[in-house]
Amino acid sequence: MATPTQQQQAWRGREGDFEDELMKNQLYNNAVVTRLAKYLRPYKGIVLMSFLSIMIYNLVNVLIPVFIKVAIDDYIIPGDLGGLNYLAIGFGLLLVVHLAANYIHQIMVAKGGQLMLRDLRADLFDHLQRQSMTFHNQYKVGQIMSRVQNDVYSLSEFMSLMVFSLSDILGLFAIIVTMFILDWQLALWTLASVPALILIVLIWQRYARKTFLRVRFWISRVNGALQENLAGVRVVQSMNRQDSNIDSFDHLNSSHLNSQIKASKLSASLMPVVESFTGLALAAVVVFGGQMVLRGEIEPGHLVAFAVFVHRFFDPIRQLTMQFTQMQRAMASGTRIFELLDVPVELKDKDGAVAIPPITGAVEYENVQFSYISGRPVLTDINLFIKPGEVVALVGPTGAGKTTMAGVLARFFDVGDGRITIDGHDIRDVTRASVAQQMGMVLQEPFLFSGTILDNIRYSHEEATREKVEEAAKAVGIHDYITSLPGAYDTMLEERGGNLSIGQRQLISFARALVADPKILILDEATASVDTETEQLIQAALNRLLANRTALIIAHRLSTVRNADKIVALEHGHIMEIGSHDELMALNGTYAQHYAKYQQASSKAFGNGNDPDSLLA
Repeated sequence: MATPTQQQQAWRGREGDFEDELMKNQLYNNAVVTRLAKYLRPYKGIVLMSFLSIMIYNLVNVLIPVFIKVAIDDYIIPGDLGGLNYLAIGFGLLLVVHLAANYIHQIMVAKGGQLMLRDLRADLFDHLQRQSMTFHNQYKVGQIMSRVQNDVYSLSEFMSLMVFSLSDILGLFAIIVTMFILDWQLALWTLASVPALILIVLIWQRYARKTFLRVRFWISRVNGALQENLAGVRVVQSMNRQDSNIDSFDHLNSSHLNSQIKASKLSASLMPVVESFTGLALAAVVVFGGQMVLRGEIEPGHLVAFAVFVHRFFDPIRQLTMQFTQMQRAMASGTRIFELLDVPVELKDKDGAVAIPPITGAVEYENVQFSYISGRPVLTDINLFIKPGEVVALVGPTGAGKTTMAGVLARFFDVGDGRITIDGHDIRDVTRASVAQQMGMVLQEPFLFSGTILDNIRYSHEEATREKVEEAAKAVGIHDYITSLPGAYDTMLEERGGNLSIGQRQLISFARALVADPKILILDEATASVDTETEQLIQAALNRLLANRTALIIAHRLSTVRNADKIVALEHGHIMEIGSHDELMALNGTYAQHYAKYQQASSKAFGNGNDPDSLLA
């Protein structure tokens, strides 16, 4: 169905409602972690190597204070210089192992994380490419880009976050066990402040969660506004909306700034707390451990080792505290990314769909109904048969359903009821790719991609030879202009073909559609953006272009419509009349009335030097 599903509506609602997004987010979301972990499965070797290296790293971290204790108590105080030298060699080897384990760990984490993100980006790109036009019409490009770019970037630390967190937890466990083995009393003094620290972190987390989500919320809006204003910069400047848009953007940007500053303050506030508790624990160990040394209950090296253990103990806590903020971002970003991935692809080949065989171009609409929004039909009871090689023009006022009729034929959307067949095949029963390979389409607004002119013309048919590309260009009258350029067909185009005129871009779009030699050609007001001279080039080639092809033309110029084999007059999603120009004029119905209004309007316009050969559409 073409209407949004409940999942799509829910995704759209959360995108626009911060409170809903806050309620959905969790400090630890097992579903997000589980799904992200699946992206690491192909790289088990890297993950295993990372875990092994971090375990060795933690083991060495525990052994270093023990080495210090042995050095002081067994060699320095007794004055055993020879034994101390041997211990120093062993300590040096231990540091080499420590360095190597840390290096391997860092490299493996970085590599595994980037491989995971590469796969995640590829899945996102594939998912968005397969979404229907319904999806892309509903959601802002900037907000989608925010999820694909900013949220994926936030997840770039996911693997290191998970591994480092596990490392810190293992390190804490090893340090606690070792401290209790050495002296349970000093171990208790070291841990005395931990419950208070945990309570503070839990309170802090309640405020931090909302703050970090608010940052993600506002950066999404900033990106959405930025993309929209850049894409529509011509309209912005033509309407002199720069100042108003700057004010609007400044509001969004300031909201993001304020949320970011608040998040930074919260992050910064926790670190001094951890440092303070580190100092308290160290002071407790020095005071009470010093008394034990003076009483002869423990040796001096024992006390020094515990002082080192205090720092070793609070280092993982410090790291876990820092990783807490990253965990918040990762969970928020992961939730948003998987919400996007979970929006179902409504327009897809059904199970068992087969490739449509070579077609002749017979098209039939059978009782077609279609709505973009449930309860608001755009097409109602559309019945139309187009014979192979027939040129059919769709005319009618804005909103009559002309573009929608072309869209459902190209299967940008699936019809709600009824069916559309090509050579008797329901287009939902065959693969969309096999239909697209035999269908060409030119839209009102030409879109060219960065690359050469040659690449743009054979965009969907890379196998097309240069000769075939040139034939298509000649057919639409753009070949001579292309060859006049310094690079000819290898000329690089600027973004969206900015170094060409609108008419030239449209002619290249025509050539792109024709290079596949389609049996069905859809022209959706394809000459609306070109001047009269350019249109004359197109019109001169149309007879050859449309020969032996079924054509569905949404036209607003009289010459194209009058030459059509059949004209379909639409109003409010209904077919009012079908026939040739002469037949419909004789009927003196809807089409004749539109035509009369057009003639009256164009006569006035012609007096102002405008093109009189335009049809109301």
